[in-house]
Amino acid sequence: MDRTLLILATLAFLGGLVHAIVSLRAGTWRENRWHWVPMAAGLVLQTAFLYLRGQEHGRCPLTNLFEVFIFIGWCIVLLYFLVGATYRLSLLGVFTAPMIALLQVLALLSSLDKSVPALRGPPNPWLEIHAAVSLMAYAAFALACITGVMYLVQARLLKKHRIHGLFYQLPPIHELAKAIHRLAVLGLLLLSAGLAASVPLHLPVSNPKLIFAWVVWGTYLAINVVMWARMLSARQTAWLAVVGFVVPLVSLWIVTAA
Repeated sequence: MDRTLLILATLAFLGGLVHAIVSLRAGTWRENRWHWVPMAAGLVLQTAFLYLRGQEHGRCPLTNLFEVFIFIGWCIVLLYFLVGATYRLSLLGVFTAPMIALLQVLALLSSLDKSVPALRGPPNPWLEIHAAVSLMAYAAFALACITGVMYLVQARLLKKHRIHGLFYQLPPIHELAKAIHRLAVLGLLLLSAGLAASVPLHLPVSNPKLIFAWVVWGTYLAINVVMWARMLSARQTAWLAVVGFVVPLVSLWIVTAA
């Protein structure tokens, strides 16, 4: 049942992407106010999947890389609904859907869904908070990356003087630059909260999961300082948000393998 829910969620995201592409080509994107429906359906199905997994494990469903992929995808979609309207990023779903669908297809086709031993006793709430909030931070970094891609696409269209349907649907380029910075700040705050929740766990300093979490934190602290001080151009900042996401992406493998 849980994998069926995941397959249906993947189809919902792909369906939303196809619908968006058709609307953009037909020039009816602004008139159609139902773009969010496939994303909402995918979110509901993801939530049902995570609920069933949580019931099965008796804890937050973050026991292997398979579940981590799905949880991050769920966080990205949730943040899309929370910040998309706030930052007037109406096309964010079009750029987000392929990433979510790819994450879920990779998870479904891989052998990452490995069984884990049952917990002895109740789960540690600090560990649950630490893991969940830290992955929410990674989702914010992913959205900063996606928004950076939107900025670079619009910048390229302007440079090549290719003013067509997609260009007119994108938010103003200065709004995209602001959104990148705000999402990077949001991710840093969430990761700081996640690391603070790890203090009561008394994890050893040599713990590889903790080390890599601090590496990601330090990376995005540096990125935020560079953005705040305006040391780079807006285009270079967008590239920084895109390339910087490689660090938390790679850390997922470290965190789950350690």
